[in-house]
Amino acid sequence: MKPYASVIVFLALLLSSALTSVNSYNRTKDTIVNDMNQALARTLSEKQEAWITPDTIMNYRQKLKIDILRNESFVTYALANSSRTLCSQPMKWTGNDNRNVAFQSYATCSFLTIYELSDQRSATLLLLLSIIWLVGSVYWLRKHKLGTLVFSSLIYSNDKQTFYDLKQMPIPFTPMQQQLMLLFIASANYQLSKQTICDALWPKKPDATETLYTLIRRIKPYCRSMQA
Repeated sequence: MKPYASVIVFLALLLSSALTSVNSYNRTKDTIVNDMNQALARTLSEKQEAWITPDTIMNYRQKLKIDILRNESFVTYALANSSRTLCSQPMKWTGNDNRNVAFQSYATCSFLTIYELSDQRSATLLLLLSIIWLVGSVYWLRKHKLGTLVFSSLIYSNDKQTFYDLKQMPIPFTPMQQQLMLLFIASANYQLSKQTICDALWPKKPDATETLYTLIRRIKPYCRSMQA
């Protein structure tokens, strides 16, 4: 995996989380406005006088479906400039004398209040996935920066023909240890039989078992899963 590909995936997940969060927030604002609209419309349909009384506000709040709005919303006469305010649509009320009065309801909900009302589960999940991806990518790239990951604690650089630990420090293997490690890398699943190793490293020695075990004991602290 290339570093730029990892960054692209991370940014895509992060952007998706942000867009999902904003979309949920805006949907919640629309839900609040719709609730204010229906409550105000029902209140005006029962209204008998042109002025606003405490009973008007109480009646309006009782018709709200969102509980938190009952302490955060009120009715007043429609204002000329209210585009930046969380408010209902201006609604006209006509009295018995054909007098028209425009009313509007407003909410004092803060950003945090609206955010808490919104469903942020999908956005949170995407954010967690982006964090997990970032941590996993950093871990993977760190292990593969110098070359191929072998066993579970070593990295081999084909270019430099050198083994490194997970802290990217070169391991000072002796020539014989280096040959043994290269044999394991070339094998399937990093597994070799004792006879295969002895034939490759000590072809003229009748029995190199003890020499092999000594060599492996000195290497094993670096290679947790090496098997012979």
